[in-house]
Amino acid sequence: LNSLKGHSSYVFSIAISPDGKYIVSGSDDETIKIWDFKTGECLNTLEGHSNLASSVTISPDGKYIVLGSYEDIKIFDFTNLECIKILKGHNRTVNSIKISSDGKYIVSGNRNGTIKIWDFNSKECLNTLEKSSFPTLSEISPNGQYLVSVDDEQTAKIWDLYSGKCVNTLEK
Repeated sequence: LNSLKGHSSYVFSIAISPDGKYIVSGSDDETIKIWDFKTGECLNTLEGHSNLASSVTISPDGKYIVLGSYEDIKIFDFTNLECIKILKGHNRTVNSIKISSDGKYIVSGNRNGTIKIWDFNSKECLNTLEKSSFPTLSEISPNGQYLVSVDDEQTAKIWDLYSGKCVNTLEK
């Protein structure tokens, strides 16, 4: 329907707002852009918050944009685009970011193979899951109980989100 043109480098991640009105994109050009879903118009650009916008997501209530970048996670108020919190704890680029469907947890994965589970309200890291290879994709089950991570070695692990224990490993 539309081509979204405006980033000057690779787009690493996109998210659609829960109401379907907006698209948020994160790019290697160090910007986050907010687009009108229907018209494709760029409504706003966030600059200077990252040296790499490697992963973005939007909270289930549509109130927050969460950005994974180099070594940190930034949470922005969607209304005024103000950065309200920075979560530190990763030591490499955060290449995967998800929020549970109930909005209680943020799950982040980085290039050194570490997955972190954060409490969205307190912004505290609840658990760190170590892996042997960096996660290329993570997804939280609809009931919020499990996390599935897939790494660059094509191994999927299913984790209990609350205990942080691996409950199953699926290999090719």
